[in-house]
Amino acid sequence: MRFSSYINNQKCLEWGLNANQGALFDLLNQACSWAKEILVDGVVYYWVSRNKVLEELPLFYKKADTVYRHFCDLETKGLIIYLKQGKRGDKDLIRLTEKGKTWNEFNSDLNPNNSEIDPNIPVELGNKSEITRIEIRNNSEIDPTNNNTNYKYTTDHINTSQQVATSPKRKNFSDDDLKTAYWIFNLILEINPEAKSPNFDTWADEVRLIRERDKRSHREICELFRFANQDDFWCKNILSPKNLRKHWDRLVIERGKPKKKSWAEMNNSDWNNAAAWEEML
Repeated sequence: MRFSSYINNQKCLEWGLNANQGALFDLLNQACSWAKEILVDGVVYYWVSRNKVLEELPLFYKKADTVYRHFCDLETKGLIIYLKQGKRGDKDLIRLTEKGKTWNEFNSDLNPNNSEIDPNIPVELGNKSEITRIEIRNNSEIDPTNNNTNYKYTTDHINTSQQVATSPKRKNFSDDDLKTAYWIFNLILEINPEAKSPNFDTWADEVRLIRERDKRSHREICELFRFANQDDFWCKNILSPKNLRKHWDRLVIERGKPKKKSWAEMNNSDWNNAAAWEEML
C-alpha cells in the first residue's frame, strides 16, 4: 500500500481530473517500473489490475467498478490507451499517450515558460528549488517484487521534452529508462541519505544499454538492483546502473543461492530448548 501519493494539481486542473483520478494517474505514470509488460502488435502495454489499484490506493478507491470507470475517463480525456484482454475482458492493459506523458511537466506562474516571451529562447525547466525537490514516498508502487518502495527522489518536475530542448547532446534513452535511474537512486538514498546526486542522463543511458544490448526489461533491472540493495555486501558495491550491469551474472547467481540462516535463527531452532535437551540427556 502506498503511504503517500503525489498529485500534480496543475495538471489535474488543466485536464479536469479530481483527486481520485489524479492519484490513479500518478500510479499509472509509474507502471513501467513495476507492472508486467504485455506486447500488443509490437507496442508495450502494462498490466494494471483493478484489484491492485484498490490495494495501493485504499483512501481513493473502494470498488473495482469505480477504478474501471476512471480508466475509461482517463482514456476519454486522451491520457491513456486502454485495452481489455482475457477471456472475460478482465485483464486491463494500459499505456500513456503523448499527452499523458507530460504529467511531470511543471511551469510556475512566477517563472513562466520563456518561449512565451521570446520563441528563440529555449524552454527552461522552471524554479530550481522545484526541480531539485526530493519528495519522500514510503511504500511506493515502483518496486517490482513486493510493490513497497520508499520513492524519495522523483522526476515529478523534470520535463524530458524540455531536457531535449536545453540539452542537444542528450542520449537516446527513453522516459522509462530515466524513471528507472531515479528509482535506483532512491534506493541508494535509503542506505545513504547524503549520497550525491548523479548525472541521471548518464544513468538512464546505462539502463538503456542493459535493456537494449543485454535484453533485460525494466522490471528485471529493478528486481536485481533491489536484491543488491538489500544484501549486506552488494549494497556497498552496486551503486549505479553501470556497476549493476558489470556484475549482473554474479548477482543472478548470488540471488539464486539459498539464504543463509543467521546465528540467532539457528539458535532459535526447535532443538535448542529445555525440552529437547532433556530428551537428549
